[in-house]
Amino acid sequence: MSSTTLKSLEHSEFKISCTKFASSFSSSRSCDVDLNDLISELTVIQSTLPDRAMSVMDIFEFVRESDCYPNISIAYRIFFTMPVTVTSAERSFSKLKLLKNYLRSTMS
Repeated sequence: MSSTTLKSLEHSEFKISCTKFASSFSSSRSCDVDLNDLISELTVIQSTLPDRAMSVMDIFEFVRESDCYPNISIAYRIFFTMPVTVTSAERSFSKLKLLKNYLRSTMS
């Protein structure tokens, strides 16, 4: 999400998106991101982002450097570590299996 998109979102859209995000990445006992804090942080960052257009990585760097938005930082890290599709994850595991077989055969 670019900075212009982030700045144009309404509070109700934040709540809906944050609720979906928190429910997707929480277990029955714990959640990495506090829903109310995430909504509050997004509301604050909406007004503190610079006026220039920023990419997702630029916003993440801004969040990391300011060190004031822990829930947004966690959400971005979760977002960045998700594979784009299931196929890319399956391809990674397939390559790993080939590599392991090669390494096992060279150990003897």
